[in-house]
Amino acid sequence: MDFSAVLCYNSWISPHTPKTANLWIRWERILLVTLLIGRFSVLLRRMGTVIGYDPGAHTQMLEILSWTHPDSDIHGSFYGYHPPLGFLIPRTIQMLFGLSAENSVVWTSFLAALATFFFLRETLRQCRLLHRPCGMAFLYIVSSIPIQISTLTSINLDGIVLAMATGVLCASVYIFWPDTVFEDHHQPDRTLPLHFGIQDPVVRSRIHNCAVATIALCTALAGAALTKFSGVLLLAIPVFASWAQPYGRGWWKRCTVGAAGCAVAIAIVFPYYHTRYYMQEGRYFPLNTEWDAGGAVKDAIAQREQDPGKFFRDLFSPSPVHAAQGITHPDDQTNRLADMWRDFWVRRISTGETTHSALHMGLLYMLLAPWLMLVGFILFLRNSTRRNAWVRLGWVLLAFSLLQLGAMIHYIYRIPFAGWVPAKGLYVLPSIWGISYLIVNAFLDHRLVPRPLRGSLPKLQHILMTVVLTFVIVNHAIPVY
Repeated sequence: MDFSAVLCYNSWISPHTPKTANLWIRWERILLVTLLIGRFSVLLRRMGTVIGYDPGAHTQMLEILSWTHPDSDIHGSFYGYHPPLGFLIPRTIQMLFGLSAENSVVWTSFLAALATFFFLRETLRQCRLLHRPCGMAFLYIVSSIPIQISTLTSINLDGIVLAMATGVLCASVYIFWPDTVFEDHHQPDRTLPLHFGIQDPVVRSRIHNCAVATIALCTALAGAALTKFSGVLLLAIPVFASWAQPYGRGWWKRCTVGAAGCAVAIAIVFPYYHTRYYMQEGRYFPLNTEWDAGGAVKDAIAQREQDPGKFFRDLFSPSPVHAAQGITHPDDQTNRLADMWRDFWVRRISTGETTHSALHMGLLYMLLAPWLMLVGFILFLRNSTRRNAWVRLGWVLLAFSLLQLGAMIHYIYRIPFAGWVPAKGLYVLPSIWGISYLIVNAFLDHRLVPRPLRGSLPKLQHILMTVVLTFVIVNHAIPVY
């Protein structure tokens, strides 16, 4: 056994001495303050600037919908097919504070991004990873990826869905992963006792936390599904979290509670979907492309059916448009996942111009990320049998990111019309979880540390934190989007 590898790996994710623990707490506070300052600086600089796809269609829905009339004709407006919650929230902000429609949507996006960050931070705290180098690096990298900075002030629904997804993840961890499980595997699980006449304040507190988490789980799942169709996919997060949970005493009670929360969310949402979509359109997920570009969609489907192999080869191949016209230009003739990958790092031309410094920075990220992800994935497979919080969390994040990718491919296959460039990174925003996890995981193994430097691991950890801090500062100071 390579004990140096075990020691090196555990030093990134295991508890530290009180002295070093206080040091990592100070590091996290520095990163927290820096990120929050960066968040508000981006908001102040971008307030009044319209960023996003179809902003006019988005703000039009604020004029059409209200809490007393939450539905509209599905075919009556470009965004009329969407569920209403993502429009009613900014509509409420608009009415309360007298803001313009655009600014109310921007504030909604900003608050959703803050909620996303703090939900994820609480998830890592519950997993005992918040004040570990791996947890801090993951939290602040995923929160500062260029497309995440974009959602701070852009007009979109996907930022709300991401906030709901992070809320579902946080609630799922609270329900399925007891707070003592990563400290003492022999301690009985008292999180959900069979009887509730309990006087122990610790047990009562755990029951209270689980009840709150179940309500939050139900609310976030229903809210996401009532914001956008992609919110339905969030039902997979509790499933993945229950699959990755530490099995032992009480696991079936935790699964029962989680399943009940999901069932209530489905019961809330299903009547709306059935009445508004299935009874009117004959399907649960109608898309405006089907009627606004119906002829082009039929032609694209016919072309796909002629040669399905070519469809998938084109989908996964590099885009010649990037080489011919520039990386910011999408391919509106052929569906390419390369456009989706580009969106994570570089702003596409249809949403506005970008500066040369921001473009070069985004290109650097775009070129380096796949190699770091490959190394991180190999090392994840190597350590996948470890039963610690970091690996368990990785299974959930990677599984859901792959589900997002699969849903994107299914969406493009169903509606293969490339004219509206459906391969958008914004549509699969939770995939940044898997991307960031693999990038961080690439630095958690001794194979990337030269043997003479392995005795200086604490210094290397602080160097990593300095790199993360720089990443946060640069991406907020020079937003790619």
